[in-house]
Amino acid sequence: SVNKMSFKYEDVENIYKKIKSMKQKGKNADYIPDLQIVNPNIYAISVCNIKGEIMNFGDYRTEVGIESTSKVFTLALALNMYSIKKLISHVGDKDETREFNSIKDVLEIKNHTINSFVNAGAMATTSLLYDKTKSNDTNEKAMNKIILENMEDFAGRTLKVNEHLYLSEYKTSHHNQLLIDKLVSYRRFYGDPQTVLKSYTKQCSVMVTSKDIAVMAATLANNGTNPITHNKLVNEEKVEYIVDHMAQHGLYNESEQWWESTHFPVKSGVGGVIMIVIPGVMGIGIVSPPLNKYGNSFKGVETGKLLANIPIY
Repeated sequence: SVNKMSFKYEDVENIYKKIKSMKQKGKNADYIPDLQIVNPNIYAISVCNIKGEIMNFGDYRTEVGIESTSKVFTLALALNMYSIKKLISHVGDKDETREFNSIKDVLEIKNHTINSFVNAGAMATTSLLYDKTKSNDTNEKAMNKIILENMEDFAGRTLKVNEHLYLSEYKTSHHNQLLIDKLVSYRRFYGDPQTVLKSYTKQCSVMVTSKDIAVMAATLANNGTNPITHNKLVNEEKVEYIVDHMAQHGLYNESEQWWESTHFPVKSGVGGVIMIVIPGVMGIGIVSPPLNKYGNSFKGVETGKLLANIPIY
């Protein structure tokens, strides 16, 4: 039997060329000043299989903010500290009915936190890393450190926080602040609000390339073992919970449509990242900053749909 390991180089190259020349229908995120000015023509595809073999196309060395794609890795971190049962009871895995930062969902959906991928639930997930026995200052340093190191373990290289992007996001995070206030009133938030908001915003401001995202995704595809460094980062059962979360909630209100057309577990970020996990086979990283009406990378989503139609050899 043939070992199904990856796509054919030519097949991905053809998709890359096709989408690259496509008329751009999206636009950069405009509510974060730093994202608005990112070059909209950046476009890259990287594929990493579970043997650690990588193929790259386009601007795969260009870094962008990881944004909401980081939620996947902070969920992994929380799951390494607590049980799946605790994550379900403290955060949950309900479907959102509105946009990813909806206050109405927080008010109306019974568990209030929704799931670990909408902003409210993602911040609640990050708040689980807060140690109540320590000062806010100590917590902030410790949380920033473990969140970044965990992402580095997944990427298999040193990553950095873009401080300028962080400040740009932090200064415009009033909406997230409102979400946290609501969660606190429902007792669905587990750390000091300001400290957690800073760490959460910092986690979104880590810079990554499409190649990093492909390796990070391949680590999940490979049952939690990084195919490059061979370090085991999460156990199988917890990987399954993470990948299920991606399948259900990865693209916000576009999740269902995407799942029907691809059957690929996915997570997006408003910096233009699309991360795809094909369990047991490979991880895919796509980067293109302009977003569609759902807040997902326009070209990234189109690329993913085409990749779903080519054979895996």
